[in-house]
Order: sequence, then C-alpha cells, then structure tokens
Amino acid sequence: MSDEKTADVLRKLDVLKTRFREKASGDINLIELMAMDAAAGRGGQEEVRRAYQVLHRLAGSAGTFGFRALGEEARALELVLKPYLESETGAPGDLSEIHEMLLNENFIGRVRGLESLLAVEESEGEATETPKDSNTDSAGQPEVLIIEPEQTSGEYLANLLVPHGFSVQCATPRELFSKDLSRISVVLIRDDVLIAQEQIPWPSQDRPPIICIGSSDAFDERYRIAALGVDGFVSEPVDVPVLADYMERLINEKMEFGSGRVMVIDDDPELLERYSLILEGGGFEVRRVSSPATVLSALSEFRPDIILMDVQMGNFNGTTLARMLRFDPEWVGLHIIFLSSEEDSEFQFDALSQGGDDFLTKPVSDRILLQAARVRCYRARQLDKLASRDSLTGLLKHSLAKSEVGKEHGRCQRLDYPSVVAMLDLDHFKQVNDRHGHRVGDLVIKGLANLLRHRLRKTDVIGRYGGEEFIVALPNCTLENARRSMEAVCEQMSKIEFSGSDGTFSVTLSVGMAPLEDYEKPEDAIEAADRALYARKAAGRNGVTSINDLDWAQKESEPG
Repeated sequence: MSDEKTADVLRKLDVLKTRFREKASGDINLIELMAMDAAAGRGGQEEVRRAYQVLHRLAGSAGTFGFRALGEEARALELVLKPYLESETGAPGDLSEIHEMLLNENFIGRVRGLESLLAVEESEGEATETPKDSNTDSAGQPEVLIIEPEQTSGEYLANLLVPHGFSVQCATPRELFSKDLSRISVVLIRDDVLIAQEQIPWPSQDRPPIICIGSSDAFDERYRIAALGVDGFVSEPVDVPVLADYMERLINEKMEFGSGRVMVIDDDPELLERYSLILEGGGFEVRRVSSPATVLSALSEFRPDIILMDVQMGNFNGTTLARMLRFDPEWVGLHIIFLSSEEDSEFQFDALSQGGDDFLTKPVSDRILLQAARVRCYRARQLDKLASRDSLTGLLKHSLAKSEVGKEHGRCQRLDYPSVVAMLDLDHFKQVNDRHGHRVGDLVIKGLANLLRHRLRKTDVIGRYGGEEFIVALPNCTLENARRSMEAVCEQMSKIEFSGSDGTFSVTLSVGMAPLEDYEKPEDAIEAADRALYARKAAGRNGVTSINDLDWAQKESEPG
C-alpha cells in the first residue's frame, strides 16, 4: 500500500473515532435517562432491557476505538443489569428489585462517570499494517536471492534455477545486511553463513521465506537450523528440480497467507467500517453487510473465504443466522468467526456448537483481527484447493479447467476480442517414467506446472488435463502473441535438467493452439487445439503448431 493510501486509511479511522465518540456520548445520556425513569418508577423492565443493550454495544466497541476503560466499565454495568432482566424462573425481574438495585449500586452515578472515560484514550494497536506487493518482476517471475560465500557456486546454482522460471541474484555474506528484500520472493542461504550470524539477519515480519542449504542431512544439523527460524532446508548435493518445487510451494504459501475474501456482518456502522478498513489495509477483499436480512444475496455475489459476524445484532442473533446459512450445502464448509464482548465460556461454546467455527472476544485489536483473518482465509483456501486443484501440480483439475475455458469462450465472443486455447503435452513422457521411475516423472510434471505459472499471465487459465497433458486459455491474446509465449515456454522447458537414474536429462514440449473466438462451442476449439497438438507430434515434437497452420497447409496443397 502506498503512503498516500496509508494516510487515507488513517484519516478515515480518525473520522470513525470522532463519530464513535459522538455516538457514545449520546448513548451514555440515553442510558442515564432510562435509568432515572426506572428509578423514579416511570418505567421498568423495558427500560432496563434497552439500557442493557446499549451498554452491551458500548462494551463491545469502545476498546476497539481506543477507549478500553470505557469498555470495561460499560461491561461491568451491563453485568449489573443482566440478573434483573430475568429471574431464575425466567420471568421478568420484580420492579421493586430493579428500583433497589439502581439505588444500591449507585448505578446512575456510575453511568454519569462514563462520560469522563471518553476522554481517556489508549492505543488502538497497529491500524496501518499494509500488505507487501507481490515479489515478482515485470515478467511475473519470482525473485530469488542466493547468499553464497563462493561466487562461482552461487552463479552455478543461479544458472540452474533460471530455466525453472525464476529471476535470480547472488550476494556474498558481506552484503547480507545491505540487501533490500522488498522485491525478493525467497532467500537461499548457506548453513555456515546462517550459523555464523547466530540468527536470521532480517525481522520476521514481512520477510520472504528462507531456505537453508546444509552440508549435512543429520538430525542435529536440521534441528540447529530450525531453531534459527528458517522456513525450509535442503541438503547437498542439491536436486535443483526438487528445490525449485520446494521454493514454489513456500512462495505460494506466503502469498496466500496474506490475502483472502472476508465478509463482515455487523449492525454497528462504526465497528463495521473500522473492521473493514483494517482488513482492506491488510490486503483483504472485504464485503460489508449491515443488515443480516441481505446476507444470502451478498454471499452468492461475493463468495467469501470467511465470515466475521457479531453475535447480537438488534433483532437478529448471529448463532441463528449461522445455523440458517448451514441449511445450504454450499455454505456448510464456510468458516464463521463470531465477534462478541461476551466472555462467558459456556456462552462461547454454545455459540460454536450452533454453527460457528471460532470466537473472538471484543475488543479485538487490529493485530489479532488481521492474524485471525489470515490464518482462517489461508486454511479455507487450502481446503478449497483439495476440491478444485490437482494434488500434484496445484493447477485446476480437468473439469474445472474446461469450465473456465468455456467461460472465456463466452466472454471473448460477447466482448469481441481474441483469445486462444492451447493443449500441451510432454514429449516421450512414458519413457521418462519407464526409465527413471514415477517419482522423477512427477518432478517433470511439477516442473512444467511451475514454469507455466511463472511464464504466463495471472489472467491466463492453466489446468492439468490428464497425465502429462495440460490445457491453457489465454484471454485477450492474439494467435501470434500466444505462439511467442508458448515457444518461450517450450524453450525454457527444454533447458531444465532433471536428475535421473543414470544422470541428468531434459524433456521437450509440444503445443497445439486454436483461436477460441472462431468456434461456436468451446469444446470445438479444444478439439481443434488437440488436432494441432497431434500435428505437432507428427511433425517432430518440441514446438508449437496452431490449427491455422494446418488450414493454411491444406489450402497450399489443394490444386489451383
């Protein structure tokens, strides 16, 4: 987030605090009037209930805006009223008991004292935490920093990693502290360099994943390195495809951990706005819902990873709302976090048993709010991957990939722009499995998957079609540009060295393409790309052929 956006968030938070202070002052006056009416015999049960609800709201929101003392006293007064709302038999409390309580507890005097607590502010926590920009260069390649005492060793490893789609720079231990890590996706560092430092030389917050290259694979060595706080470990000799896949996994986990889609449901407009601003500043997409009655349509439109929901929202109860959402099988797995100032453990367990997954007690600090959202969104996306992603490559599964190609087919025809579908197949892959085993074959498949992620755009659709075959859709892309992109992938793939049973080897790639917009159905375009792929195989493999090449060749062969 830029300094300008950070300043804008701070300005909005200041406005919210002013709004809260004004509203809280009005609430305190309202509580005092209701208590005075009840004490004078002009009211009773209903006034006490209304005062209780206002105090409950104050107790839950004051601390969030930096008025912790106000929130604690409001909570104490709320607990004073609670026993008088219902007797042990469930009937409303006796009016004489209410009158006596108001006098004996000096309730009205304590309510008047709340106003003075509005002047006592504490820190609201870190309100401007901002997400790091994605650590990739303009071509979409992750940046890797190698810390290596010997320059030739560092450069050798760098040259082996480049074909896997990484942009690599090397540095010596002497340059350790001067390196800017803001654009680095992952750090590779020698164990002796790390041990000499006795600690990781960068603060843990927002630093990239760190993988240590160790000279020994012994337990003591691994434990010693783990104690320093690194994220990964590989031992020499380094298997580069294995290392590349390891790096890819850590980079993806880091990126996914700081993002997600959060729906916030709260009838308190100031709290709703504050939670949303903090989450948006932390890198989340946020949907605000102030009226629980609109939640079903909002869910269908936004499709969040998690829901943050107040337990008590006027006439609506959060636990009942959660139970209602679980009626729909589509939302059974949706993670719901309840927010409430209620500290009673039995109440919290009861709320969780009725459809919730977690409970945050108000006031919720900005740091706790962001951390809870990150952890829960990450887990939600991991579970979603199990259903929609190929377990080996992390790419879209066959059916979902075809569905996404179908959606792009509809868009490009509706909006009248060019798009391309491509079918990719690893050459002689059966021989790889037969000669080197399926474990090595899996590394080859993962190597291509990682390369496609790095070389193609974020808007491109990439799926594993089956076995060693992949499918790609390139939106808003001409056939000529798609050819250049696919040829670059083929060239890079042929340069990757894999370790087999009898030394290193490489694998080539064949690609067939077809323009999506030229076909009435997406299935026809996929079939055309498949025909182009088989033509590429027949022509010698290791390259790119489009269906238009076949059509042109056919026209050339026809007699004039």
